[in-house]
Amino acid sequence: MKRALAVAVLGVLAGCGLTPRYERPSADLPESWVAQKVAASSDSPTEWNDLFKDAELERLMAEALAANHDLAAAAIRIEQAKATARVASSRLMPYGTMTVGGSRQKDLNGAGSLASSDDSRVSVNYEVDLWGANRANVQAAAARVAAREYDMKSTRLVLQADVASYYFQTLALKDRLAIAQKNLDAARSLMSLVQVRYDKGAASGLDVAQQRTALLGIEAEVPQLQQSLTETQSALALLLGRVPQDFTVRTESLADTQLPAIAAGQPGDLLQRRPDVRAAEAGLVAANADIGVARAALYPSMELSATGVVTNWLTGGSATVAALATSLSQRLFDGGELRGQVQLADATRRELVETYLQTVLVSVKEVNDSLSAVSTADQRTALLTRTVEQAQLALRLATTRYQAGSEDLLTVLESQTSQLNAEDSLVQAKLARVNASITLFKALGGGWEAS
Repeated sequence: MKRALAVAVLGVLAGCGLTPRYERPSADLPESWVAQKVAASSDSPTEWNDLFKDAELERLMAEALAANHDLAAAAIRIEQAKATARVASSRLMPYGTMTVGGSRQKDLNGAGSLASSDDSRVSVNYEVDLWGANRANVQAAAARVAAREYDMKSTRLVLQADVASYYFQTLALKDRLAIAQKNLDAARSLMSLVQVRYDKGAASGLDVAQQRTALLGIEAEVPQLQQSLTETQSALALLLGRVPQDFTVRTESLADTQLPAIAAGQPGDLLQRRPDVRAAEAGLVAANADIGVARAALYPSMELSATGVVTNWLTGGSATVAALATSLSQRLFDGGELRGQVQLADATRRELVETYLQTVLVSVKEVNDSLSAVSTADQRTALLTRTVEQAQLALRLATTRYQAGSEDLLTVLESQTSQLNAEDSLVQAKLARVNASITLFKALGGGWEAS
């Protein structure tokens, strides 16, 4: 017994070395962002509600977080991981069993005397964690719980970004429909003017046909925009866990949307901000612990047990300790199975190192691209705003000159088309600027705590 306990002590000391010491892989991160124009500030938004300050969007996001089925499934996966962790932790503790039994015997050949025996057996067993396998299992399970929690944060982040994207896309489509309707009304007014001039002999049949063609072209855009609006609102309803027939966005225009300035911070912040990076690292921690489990299986296992028996307990009998035992077991040969498990665990860890490093690189790329997209959208919006102003002026002048008979209809038609395209492009540029902010916020890991 003393020798077995000595082996156990040595085993506990030796077991610490079987699980490799975890070190975070060194990722190649730039020192700063090339396109970063906004300095880090405590006033920079760190939550979705602070990003656009839109009351309806905040309400829709809260509804999505409460009702989205993908997010609910991610929460259940956390429960599964926690249950697995409890199973792993239970192996660090002793376990006991109790058996209650009795018998009755009667001599059928004799005088019919009756013999009885009643006993209960209590056994307590404990697996000595000689090489740290059980502790490594607990560490791996805890890391996998963390990974599932970060996976849920990733799901939540994507959900919030999608809700915001579909919401603002809906507003942009409403603006584009309003622009198309306004230009449709203007085209009808011009059609009436051309018809009057034609009736008076001041315009040709070609003028009438050209303006009618332009009018029909604008009319044809309206149903397509309406269909896009219906599909976008249906996609948003799906994220909210609703049926699309009962859902509409109340806000009518993108015009009043606040365009946020987002401080990207430093590239190294992504290692803590991005939930997908944290999940990849948690998986790596678990795989590192799995190596310790696989290595420990190569060595002997030890179990302590104690058994107590109570005899004739129904008639007030006595209790007796039946046994105190120690057992050591070691697999003699297995065709290389256990060493293969060690190699598999090590290869899995090395694979997850590469996965982690790739996840970090992807996160850097996404932030860099998003910063560039924000800058490009700002420039494009500014240029298209001036373009719309000039297109509106050109159409007014061309219409006035045509009405006075000093300009042909073709110039008016070209000006009309240019204004419609410019106004529509400006709305799409504003939407691109909003989407760039959404993508940047998501790429930064949205919802981080301000330092």
